[in-house]
Parts: sequence; C-alpha cells; structure tokens
Amino acid sequence: MSVTVGERLVRDVHPAEVSLPDGRVLTGVRAFITTSRMLVYRATADRRIERALELELADPCSVPASRNSLRGALEVRLADGGTAWVNRGRGCGCHSPLKALAAPVSWTGQ
Repeated sequence: MSVTVGERLVRDVHPAEVSLPDGRVLTGVRAFITTSRMLVYRATADRRIERALELELADPCSVPASRNSLRGALEVRLADGGTAWVNRGRGCGCHSPLKALAAPVSWTGQ
C-alpha cells in the first residue's frame, strides 16, 4: 500500500502493544496510525527494523489525531470488520532502534 494524497499521521505510539482481532498481541512495537491505515513496525533480534503490519482503517479519519501520550486503549476499527486495540507498551523504548524510525507520513500531510 502506498501513501495516499492528503494522508496524515494521527498517532505515533512507541513502545506499543497492539491487540489484533485474531487474538495475536504484538509487544515492543511502534504503531503509526494515519488518516487511512495503521502501520506497525518491530525490531528483529539483530536490530533490523521490519514492518509487522499494514492494515486499512474502516473509515478514513476515524482515529482522532493527538500528539499527546496515549492514556488508555486506542480503538482502531479495520476495513476487514475487525477491531485492533493499541496500548502504550512497557518502558520508554530508549534502547530500541524503533525510537529513531521516521514516520511514514507527516502530521500535516505534505
């Protein structure tokens, strides 16, 4: 999936825990939520960064934008009808290569 015209970043959660509709829980990841999709990245044992998920949102702009720290769970309704939940993960993520990962799109959509 590529960047769509006008796509903006609405949330950046790191470290994050992502609970998926199929019961999987991804921990120690970085979750970027845009106006149209959710992208989740993880670091491998050898500190490489890989995309773990890219899922389309059910409705564009359905996740409210905020640059504040995430408190509580963030509900992300997906295009396939399921719901993912994003929570703040444990720790600060300081020693993870994900800390330096640039966002896939900007907050302003430019």
